[in-house]
Order: sequence, then structure tokens, then C-alpha cells
Amino acid sequence: MLRANGVRSASLSLDGAVAETHERVRQIPGHFADTVRAIALLQEHGFSVQVNSAVMACNVHELADIAALLLHSGVRTWEVFFLISVGRGQTMAEIESHEYEDVCHFLVDAAQYGMTVRTVEAPFFRRVRDWRAARPEPGYDPASDFGLGPLYRDLRVRLREQLGEPTTSVLAPTIATRDGKGIVFVGHDGQVYPAGFLPLRLGSVQDSGVLDIYRTHPLLKAIRASEFLGRCGRCEYADQCGGSRARAYAATGDPLADDPACQYLRMDAAECSAGQMTRPSIA
Repeated sequence: MLRANGVRSASLSLDGAVAETHERVRQIPGHFADTVRAIALLQEHGFSVQVNSAVMACNVHELADIAALLLHSGVRTWEVFFLISVGRGQTMAEIESHEYEDVCHFLVDAAQYGMTVRTVEAPFFRRVRDWRAARPEPGYDPASDFGLGPLYRDLRVRLREQLGEPTTSVLAPTIATRDGKGIVFVGHDGQVYPAGFLPLRLGSVQDSGVLDIYRTHPLLKAIRASEFLGRCGRCEYADQCGGSRARAYAATGDPLADDPACQYLRMDAAECSAGQMTRPSIA
């Protein structure tokens, strides 16, 4: 019936490579098997299937296995959500701050197997993607070049074990949207927010048009102008990335503050001289 009424694509959530992990998050017995069956059923009926996965402390070590499961299932779009401690997310543990960089580099690897990888609340993924694009020579080791940790090394090895060598160039969007820039979220009651994970009401579509709110609200104008505090404000990637405004708000109460997950510009001169997390020169 959905197909007959013009629906052409569907997205489902899968938060683990095994039932135990996924169902610990979803709290529904049998949900893992049901989700895998639903993916196959949708594809049988000609739907384009996107799978969404949240990155959390409880599943971060399964990311390579999730990627392999999706590719073997014929999924060609993977949207990876980085946990924000709001709403139900407050009951889940985020990954460690130093692991965000490792995960982003792993996602660049995963995007080289014919599957488009997108991120939600991790706009610094674009910076990592561009850093990696500046290292096109074959055989280089991202872990050494970018000072990455054991999590990246483990995920990379696991991905190669299951999928072999990369088969395509990096498939990842290049449009620099973020919370309040290029997107807004409209709730069921008509309230407008900068994003689904940023619970700051900007107005209601019952009082003003959504375009008017987007164009004129002071917070959205400040976000689009990259008027951020701290590291995000002085970063050369402020426009392209700009950090997660939702995570900044969850951590500090200020939507224009630093994104605490981003590790760029945290290192001191000694770290730079040691070659850790240094930005490659881009001609």
C-alpha cells in the first residue's frame, strides 16, 4: 500500500550488530530480527532503504560489524547519529571525548565501500573527510598521520576483515548544514526548533511562517553567521562545521558555546610538534 501510494524510500533504526546490543537500546524483545526482516521486505518491494544508527558507549565497538551487516544486506545509505544527552538520550552513555575523532575517521573508511555515510550532530565529520581527502596516496596509515587511538585501529581492522579493501571513493555529503543552518525542526504541535535535539523554541508555525522564523530569529542568524564562543568561534572550519549546537547547549546551556566533542584546537604546541591531530596542508 505504501508503494502504491508513491512512497519510494524508508529509514529504519539499527543500533547494534547483534540482538543483545540493539534490544538493550530499544527495549523491545525480538526487535533486532524484526528490523533485519523489515529491511529485506522493503527492498523486495523496491524501496530504497536508509538505516540510522546511534553511536553510544554501549555499541561503538560494533560499528564495523554494523557497517558490514548493512552492506551485506544491500543498504546503501547509513545515517550515523552521535548521541546528545537530551530526552531519552540522558539515560545512555556517550562515547569518550577522545573517541569522536576515531569514529569520524572510521566513518570515512566505511564510506569507501559503495555506501553513503551521513552524520547527525557530528558536523566535524566534514573536517575529517577533507583532511583525509588531502592524503590521497595509497598505503598511508591514518592512525599514524592523525594521532588516532586504539578504537580507530580496532574498527579499521574489523572492517577490512569483513569487507576487504575499499572499493569506491568516499561517499559522503558535502553540504555544510547544521542545527539552525539549512535545517529547522517543526514539532507535532507546530513549535519550531533549530534541530530535533536542540529543545529551544523559536516560535510556532501557527503564528509565523516557518521561513520567516528561519530568516529572522536572532539565534538562527547568529548560528548562520558562525558567531560562536571559544574554539568554535576561532576555528577555520566555523562555517563548514560549526560544531553541534545541540551538544553545546546540552553541555553548557548556551547554544553558541563550544562543541565539547570536537577535539580540534584542543591540542597545545607540544602536541602539534609531536604530530598529534595536526591539520594536513591542503593546496
